Parts: sequence; structure tokens; C-alpha cells
Amino acid sequence: MNLENLDSVVDFITETKLIESGDRVGVGVSGGVDSMALLHFLNSAAEEIGIEIVAVNLNHNIRPGSRKDSQFVSKYCRENDIKFAGYSVDVPTFAKQQKIGIEAAARIKRFECYEAAVKRFKLNKIALAHHQGDQAETILLHIFRGSGIAGARGMGMTRNLGDAMIVRPFLETTKSDIVAYNYRNQVPHVEDESNTDNQFARNFIRNQVIPIIKTEWRNVEKNIVDFGKNCESDDAYLNGIVNLSSLLGDENHVRIPLNFFAYPYPVISRIVLAGFDKIFVRENIEKKHIDMIISLGLTGENGSRADLPNNLFAVKEYEYLSIVRKSTPAISKKYSFKVGRTNFFEYGTIIVTKTISHKDALSRGLMVIDVDKLPRASKWRTRKDGDNFTKFGGGTKALNAYLIDKKVPARLRDKLPVLAFGSEIYAIAGIEISDHVKTDRETIEAYVLEFVKD
Repeated sequence: MNLENLDSVVDFITETKLIESGDRVGVGVSGGVDSMALLHFLNSAAEEIGIEIVAVNLNHNIRPGSRKDSQFVSKYCRENDIKFAGYSVDVPTFAKQQKIGIEAAARIKRFECYEAAVKRFKLNKIALAHHQGDQAETILLHIFRGSGIAGARGMGMTRNLGDAMIVRPFLETTKSDIVAYNYRNQVPHVEDESNTDNQFARNFIRNQVIPIIKTEWRNVEKNIVDFGKNCESDDAYLNGIVNLSSLLGDENHVRIPLNFFAYPYPVISRIVLAGFDKIFVRENIEKKHIDMIISLGLTGENGSRADLPNNLFAVKEYEYLSIVRKSTPAISKKYSFKVGRTNFFEYGTIIVTKTISHKDALSRGLMVIDVDKLPRASKWRTRKDGDNFTKFGGGTKALNAYLIDKKVPARLRDKLPVLAFGSEIYAIAGIEISDHVKTDRETIEAYVLEFVKD
């Protein structure tokens, strides 16, 4: 796709519905050759396509000159009447805290900034300047790291991002066309000196591997991308027969039912990869990690776990295999019991209402406590050694033993709010109330408990 022929590129974008009339498009701009070409191109074609654009820039604070690069993009946008959204994140510190690589940390923070821009400017698309060369590098990188066919397909032309969509309008455009476009249109850019640092895997492929291959096969990048397209069609077929509806979780964890691990390898491997996608972490995940998770799901004991890249771990939890982001150690918290809302650290919100008519709440499955039976000095807190719980209907157990019976994963038990007086537990958030505080025919007033998890 020749970038010089603006009409053909606009036709490609509109025909594929990458960008449509009425879209509000954020453009990821670093100040480099590729992203400045994309910004200039979309700004030039905005009126014809019928879109609004916002330049989105992130200063990663990885290099000394990154602040000047952001200032360059801001100045260019100001001079060309383009809306600008600038963000600054200390990626090296974040990488150290999360115990992940700089590249992975930068990627996480970029996507967080894109999501922030989507909310701030009500965007429905984020356009990125990945081109044919980037695609070839990505495919090779995945192959070298031991990826299967799913990785060999490379980047998609589109990808979901919460309420918006990532689009890559230049994915079929060559780097030489982009450079020529900038030259002819006098589009300025800045040079990122880190692009020459071959300690980064992608730079090593770009600066060392591909140039050597090109000495024998000049069209290697196009051939690699065509190979990726073949892999994409095969992968799409296999994905079409994979059931992902039972994957549960959020951006911090995903649960895969253990019965899925009985599927053939081509199926379960795709389910595992979909699990990583659900928590927005696919980078640095190799075949060996997928095999590790499958082995854990098939033969691991309950509670066994394995560490993964990107500050993740996998753990076998009763009927599920969970992939989880590591968090800081649980901190003991204590809150007074009160009517109203209580924001409980690392859990969510506890809502307590007081009523003389509680039967409706019971019919809706809410937890209801007799006001007169609950000690006045009761508090919300996390569990402690020696805690006891009397089950609804009778029978007292150590709290930890009861939570095991209820199949509450070990990693969640220390963060679960319990309503306690001394070592006696009267309610476990979202699970059950004690028999000691249940309502009966003599109940006059009752507390209704609701729990909203973060």
C-alpha cells in the first residue's frame, strides 16, 4: 500500500472500516518517523474521512531526551491546531517495582495512557503507526521465543481496548514509503537513540538479523508478513472452534476451568493464550510458559503454583487454573461497623443499611443480620489466627477451615473482609453470616449487607 497515493490509503481505511466517519481517533505519537507520518496523514485526511483526532503522547522517562521529545510533539500539535494529550510515567521505577522488563513495563503504561485518553476525550479508536517492517519483526520475535501459530500471525489490524479499539492503518505500508512521505511533505521528527540499543530484542532483530537476511532475500519482510497472514487464517479457524465463554476474571486475574485441560493441545493452548489476552499481558509469553500452565492444570496438586513473566503466576485452585498478577503482601486493615458505605482496602465497598422490613432483602439473596444480636463494638477486618465461625444452621469451625470448605482460593483469604468481635466472626463478605446473628420471628431491626468488589 503506497502511502504517497493518499486516495488509495483513505479508501483502504474506509473500506476495511478501520476508521469511519464520525470516529474520534487518538493517535499514538512518540515523535519518531512513523508516528509523525501517521499524525500528519490522519490530520490531512480528517476532513475527507469525517473524523476528529487527538495526539496522545507518553514520556516513558527511560532516556534523558524523552522529555524533549514530548515537548517536540506538543509544539507540533500546537502549531498545527491538533488536540494534544500528554502523559508522563516513570517506567524504570514501575518495571523495578513489578519485577518486569523495561519493554513490558513501557507497554503496560502506554495502554493505560491510551485508556485514560479514551475516557478523557471520549475516543472510540486509537491509531498506532506499526508498519510492515514492525510486523515482520514481531513475527520473527514470536518465532524465536518459541511461539506457535498464534504468535506467528503477528499483530492484528485491530484490537479491542476497553470501550475503544486499537487500529493500525499503516500495517501494510513499508518503512521506505513512510520515510518518503515525510520527506515529500516535510514532516519533522525526532530520533530515538534507544532504537540503536541492540540489548532490546526487537532492536537486535531490526538492526542485526533482518539486514543480514536481506543480503540474500531482498523481499524478506513482505514474505514474512505473507507467512503471518497464512498463519492468521489457520489460527482464526482453530479459534472459531474454541469456547472462551467460561473464562472468568478481570484485568488482574483470569480463571480457566480445569475440565478445559482435557482438550487437545491446539485448543487448550489457545484458551491459555486467550487468558493472557484477558488480563492484557501477552508479551514475553512463550511456548514453554503455555506448556508449564497446561502441565500444572493436568497434574499439579491443588494450591500448587508456577511463576510467569510480567509479574504473573499460575495457581491451581480447586476447579480452576488461575493466572494472576502478583500483588503486594496483604496489609491488616480494620474498620468500624457502621450504617452507610465502607471502602475496604483491596476488596471494594461494603454497604450497610438498617431496616425494620428485611424479608425483601432475604428474598434477593442479600446478607441480613439481627441488630440486637450483633455486638456493638464489632469491626470489619481481615482474618487472624484463632478466628472461629459458626455456620448458618449451626456448627463451629476455625475460619480458615471453613474458607477451605467453601473453596475460597488461598491468595484471596487474607484480603476477604470479615465482621468480627474478638475472635468470633459474624459475617464473611459475600459468603455467609454466622448462625449467632441470623434473623428470626423476634427480630425487630436488621442490618442488610451488600458487597461491591473493585
